[in-house]
Amino acid sequence: MSENYVGKEAVLSLHVIDDDDITWINGQKIGETVGYDVRRLYSVPAGVLKESNEITLKISDYRGGGGLYGPANEIYLKVGDKTIPLSGKWKYKVSASNSDFDFVEYGPNAYPSLLYNAMVNPLVGLSMQGVIWYQGENNTNRAKEYYDLFPAMINDWRKKWGKDFPFYWVQLANYMDAVEVPSESLWAQVREAQTQTLSLSHTGQAVIIDIGEAKDIHPKNKQEVGRRLALHALHNDYGFSDVVCESPMPKTVRRVQDKIVVQFDNVADGLIVKNKYGYLMSFAVAGNDGVYKWVQAKVAGKDRVVLSCPDVIDPVSVRYAWGDNPDDANLYNSVGLPATPFEIRIE
Repeated sequence: MSENYVGKEAVLSLHVIDDDDITWINGQKIGETVGYDVRRLYSVPAGVLKESNEITLKISDYRGGGGLYGPANEIYLKVGDKTIPLSGKWKYKVSASNSDFDFVEYGPNAYPSLLYNAMVNPLVGLSMQGVIWYQGENNTNRAKEYYDLFPAMINDWRKKWGKDFPFYWVQLANYMDAVEVPSESLWAQVREAQTQTLSLSHTGQAVIIDIGEAKDIHPKNKQEVGRRLALHALHNDYGFSDVVCESPMPKTVRRVQDKIVVQFDNVADGLIVKNKYGYLMSFAVAGNDGVYKWVQAKVAGKDRVVLSCPDVIDPVSVRYAWGDNPDDANLYNSVGLPATPFEIRIE
């Protein structure tokens, strides 16, 4: 560091850290924060900075990923008019890990049946108009189980009440980093399990694949989530039959010469593409090898999407918005409801 900045006051930006941190510069504590989603912006007092400086972080992580995960341009030290980037490789050492002590965090909310017995079962017998449900993130590590667990829970609740009440849920939002090539995704599997549960009567799904946030598992736009759920209740339960509540879903997929044509239900007045250049994104096709590749796609007519896939030999399957965070998914119906992510075999 230049002598002009030695001993000067400064600002250290670490953006966000998962989960908690205590931070020192040259052995002097300059700040600590509790919370994975809290912005770290620490003031460095005068007299701390030297020509050569050492920044030390103690990070406590309790579940999932951990460490510094903010954007590179938000990790820096600013002294006067000079901004020193701090992104890149840091030296680190794990001082203690739960696995070293066979410790598994298992809070009270994870005990089998506790939440149900404490918060749902006491309501059995009371009048039930219907249920709205927003959950599934915690099931992504056991995605295949959700194909059975979710409909089983709905059927069990209805059995307890003796009533086939409406049950509407929110499909998982887009979350985590987007990928450059098509890949497998447990989040996409849970979304597919949710979609398949629509086979139960009096159910509906609010698709929010377009309003999630890569760095926040709890996206902030709750108003739109609630609006899309309300559309189902208005249409199905309160007599507003003209309200469109369903997102576009594939009806048929077939080969037509060298193209693949996907026909959709629930298009209202027609499919639209939200892109200023008209590009339709997030479609991928796989051949017999099971390897998915991005393909060109365009809306053709009111309810069809045509795919061009010259690089895929003998295509057998199509995916749309399949991934943890398909942040380029941009197919909608005319009332602005996003198309449902899907995987489907070609007829």
